[in-house]
Amino acid sequence: MLVFFAMKGFSQEKYALISGKIISSNNAVVNVHIVNQNTKLGTVSNDNGEFEMLVSLHDILLFSSIEYERKEIKITENYLKYKKMVVELVPSVNELAEVFIEGLTGNLNYDIKKVPLDTLPKHSFFLKPGDLKKALPPDLHGQKKAPYVGFFPPIPGSISLPDPGYEAEQRLKREIYRNKQFPTKIIKQFGLAYFTDKLLIPEEKIDHFLAYCEDRNIIAAFYKNNLLEVIQILREESETYNAIKN
Repeated sequence: MLVFFAMKGFSQEKYALISGKIISSNNAVVNVHIVNQNTKLGTVSNDNGEFEMLVSLHDILLFSSIEYERKEIKITENYLKYKKMVVELVPSVNELAEVFIEGLTGNLNYDIKKVPLDTLPKHSFFLKPGDLKKALPPDLHGQKKAPYVGFFPPIPGSISLPDPGYEAEQRLKREIYRNKQFPTKIIKQFGLAYFTDKLLIPEEKIDHFLAYCEDRNIIAAFYKNNLLEVIQILREESETYNAIKN
């Protein structure tokens, strides 16, 4: 029922949830990255080479994998109608340049004798088994506490160790930025008319409504591309929100 109402809500906006399978030589291809270049959202094919993606007319899907050539597919009316696709990828072939070796006769015994001598200097020390039992001299520096290693601007030629506090601060900044961009991205994904016409949320109240939905982890579901879960949250919370508003 959820899928039926979700697809019915998007039918007027030319959106469709299509399912596909990626193959190569009649075998399923796993871990292929699929990105909708219009919405910038993506997914990955499962162990059976299958995937699902919410698309609209004229969207372009990019299929990429290290072992296969990249492929782009434009969404047409037929894809929206049948909601299925089969994508065949071509294995990528990395050709190495030819290497020519001169001065060899093909006679292994003769060619081995012609190998030049190693000109690197030999080390001048050696270790005997008895050296392993020798006691080390006392530490001249004593038992001193290790210096504090914090985050400092890198000095040319030096190595900066990571600062956990700084990394936590950067993660928090990235999360805040993602949360600030969430309303713009979800309106772009579903369209303004979906909120105003389908959910009956006034345009000036959309940001407030999305904040109202945050306790349902809608932001995490959206960035994980769980769009059906996002649709369910929006529909359920819009009823409660509109009841409170009225």
